[in-house]
Amino acid sequence: MTEPHIPTERELDALLHEQPRFDLEAVKRRTLSRIGATAERPVKRRIPLRGFLVAAVICALSISAVAAADYATDGQITRALGIRKPQMEAVSEPSPAPEKAPPPVLEPEPPVPPMEPQPVQEPPELDEQIAGALQIDSPQAQRLRPAVQKIEQTAEDQGVRMTVLQTLGDPTCLYIKLRFDFPEAVPYKEFLEFDDLYISLGDANSYGWQETILEQDERSVTYLLSARLYGEKSLNGQTITVTAQNYGHPHQYTADEVVQLAGEAGKPYTSILYPDGTLDWEVAEEDLAALPPEAAPLITYSQGFTISRREDGSKVVSYDGEHGDQMMEVYLVPDFDAVVAGKWEQSWTLSYQDLSLYWNGETELFDPRLTLTELRLSPLSWSADFTATENVPEGETLNFDLIPKDWDVQLRRRDGSLTSQTLHCNGGSGSSPVPNEAGFLVTDITAGTVFDQPIDLSDVTAVIIEGKQFPVS
Repeated sequence: MTEPHIPTERELDALLHEQPRFDLEAVKRRTLSRIGATAERPVKRRIPLRGFLVAAVICALSISAVAAADYATDGQITRALGIRKPQMEAVSEPSPAPEKAPPPVLEPEPPVPPMEPQPVQEPPELDEQIAGALQIDSPQAQRLRPAVQKIEQTAEDQGVRMTVLQTLGDPTCLYIKLRFDFPEAVPYKEFLEFDDLYISLGDANSYGWQETILEQDERSVTYLLSARLYGEKSLNGQTITVTAQNYGHPHQYTADEVVQLAGEAGKPYTSILYPDGTLDWEVAEEDLAALPPEAAPLITYSQGFTISRREDGSKVVSYDGEHGDQMMEVYLVPDFDAVVAGKWEQSWTLSYQDLSLYWNGETELFDPRLTLTELRLSPLSWSADFTATENVPEGETLNFDLIPKDWDVQLRRRDGSLTSQTLHCNGGSGSSPVPNEAGFLVTDITAGTVFDQPIDLSDVTAVIIEGKQFPVS
């Protein structure tokens, strides 16, 4: 069985001149009537006839005419003839752009509750024993609380515990309360004390201290130490160390424990007293070099003798030979009997509020070469800072005598009354105009007083010195 031949467009076009004139309307009518008749009777599948009809129609019509007729009948011709139109390339309509997701709705964060203000830490209460020793009443004790620092640090050795409790201070004056607690093994004696109880103040060069016993019983002793800074700006911020060594009592010497050393004019010499009680009358430099370093400052006596104590307990006694014939007693055994041989030490940084009132300026006072630059008044003490001119006439030196010892200082009260204040101390710094000579050139002087009983600053309006009034604020 042969396949039906479908003529090409060129073959059909070649037959156009042999065909009768194309009548589009007749083709429409004929085609439509055929379409209708076909719809009325059952369609029988007769492939050869269908192929013939297709060929006949195609032969009778040009492709252009068929296309025109098919267009006019909305494609009914090609559907009736079974001619399948070439499938148009499907062009998909662009899919609509995906809708942008709406921005996420941000839930408002719950409001952060305001931070509760931290309670302001109240300064500690002033210790009652300190208040009692300084005769401070209750209202004044409350006013002094910002100047109180709570320490509560301990050190223990040989069963003895040292506790630093609290301080009360200003820029130049400091009170320290500390307590020692003893074990039962330490026998109680009323006269027991520490061989050394002293204060170290960081880099400060000029200061002093003293001690007072606040309370003592069979198991403890409580001290109040008072320190005073000279010629420097402030204790506050300094690292302070309190050290105690050897608890016991001074040695009671017998006659055979004491030696008389003689000094002869023009004959200097050095002796060593060893801890075991032996004595070398005259020693050379190499003997001194073999000893441990000094444990305490050199003690100078006016009659030409000096004594230095070494770390092993040895004592070095020297005579300069320049003070004529002299005699001196030295002791072959230590001057302290330790019931508890130990060392207790605590360090901390001083930190408290400065309650002082100040005056700052420049004014000549006492001497044209002396200028007052600052006055400070606190409840615990007062101080005055001076500078001395460096233009010193040749052959003249300046010293601390520029400030009279009996200068008149008064505090003016709010009611107009005046309270006189004495001058307890002065100090300062300077240099020697000629190296290795005794002359001293003063450049800075600080003078002042620690009050026996703290004062109420709110009642003071001015400091009066030699009739000049200096308001403080």
